[in-house]
Amino acid sequence: MTSTTIIALVLSGFLLLFFEVFLPGGVVGALGGLLVIAGVVCGFAFQGPTWGATLLVVSGVLGLVGFWLWITFIPKSPLGRRLMLSHDAHDWKSTDVAQQDLAGKEGVAHSTLRPAGTALIDGVRVDVITRGEMVAAHTRIKVIAVEGNRVVVTTLA
Repeated sequence: MTSTTIIALVLSGFLLLFFEVFLPGGVVGALGGLLVIAGVVCGFAFQGPTWGATLLVVSGVLGLVGFWLWITFIPKSPLGRRLMLSHDAHDWKSTDVAQQDLAGKEGVAHSTLRPAGTALIDGVRVDVITRGEMVAAHTRIKVIAVEGNRVVVTTLA
């Protein structure tokens, strides 16, 4: 195997690692990592220990420098701003606070509740669950509890 082929393996591996950012899934990045490793191993096997060690050190340095450049400059670029989130999750709530007002309200089962389904409460579709019983569609229901995003209903007697 020639030195040109070995260098092409390492460079194509780094190129695939770069494209992993734009093509998520891990396959392209894993293939790139394997190509870099294969290039270094081929450097040791076909060109000697000096060549292999040089490729190993250069690959490590290029990887670290590329990572540092990515962390430093990409977030400030227009492309980086489009790729990264602009807000963190501090303002995000896992529960819908509007559902807390549903306690005690009445509505109609929009679908058959087996035991989960949808109901119309105040003209709004809401995902609901019963305490285990089945409720036929178009049956009047009442919200007996709201536990986070879980709206528990029962039939009106």
